[in-house]
Amino acid sequence: MSRLQDWFVRRLACPQPRLFGRQASRALIAALVLSGGITGPGCAAGDGMVDKLYDSTRAYNRSLRWGDWDRAVEHIPAESANAFMEAHEAVEDRLVVIDYEMTRMEVDKTNGIAISQVEISWHTENELVVRSTKVNHLWQWHEGRWVLVDERRDGGKPLAIFAEIEDGENHPYLPGLQAFREENAIGMDDAEKRKRDRAKRKADKANAVDPTDKYSLEKLQSMPVEQRPASFN
Repeated sequence: MSRLQDWFVRRLACPQPRLFGRQASRALIAALVLSGGITGPGCAAGDGMVDKLYDSTRAYNRSLRWGDWDRAVEHIPAESANAFMEAHEAVEDRLVVIDYEMTRMEVDKTNGIAISQVEISWHTENELVVRSTKVNHLWQWHEGRWVLVDERRDGGKPLAIFAEIEDGENHPYLPGLQAFREENAIGMDDAEKRKRDRAKRKADKANAVDPTDKYSLEKLQSMPVEQRPASFN
């Protein structure tokens, strides 16, 4: 488990106000910087970020509450959508979510990073005993919206749709904060972005197949006659 994940879990486990103050915000920023989760200068601090975070967390958890996976998946990275749908559809006929309660929320507006915690009440289709599961969410502000980049159970009864802390640094399908920031160049200045783009283009060029290579003598000799260029036969 990374230092960021370790801090993330311990931070939310401690008694705190529902919405952070200035002192808590400074502690959040310092902890993220020390953990390596922040890779560059601030990416966003626009008005309404906190309101949008509240709306996003509420909409996401409400979608889980009613089993509306199509709406829930709108809050995660697109590349994670298929795995998310598979994980949730696998249990939807056996899981009944009764209610959810937002218990904690903190946000670093400068770097567009937020953490939230929700407690979910549920029971199975065959057993009416109500269970409770506490879940931590890690969000990244990107292109004017909050994206859920990590989600872990932090307490209560284990529930298959949520990753366990013991699963390690990598979530089964969510990318995690650092990977999402790196993939989307969040926090990088223009020089860093240009350097990254050049390296990517160079790697893509190196990995590209030379179109003339498929007609090398070695490959043509082993190619069926009907597939060879007319000029070779």
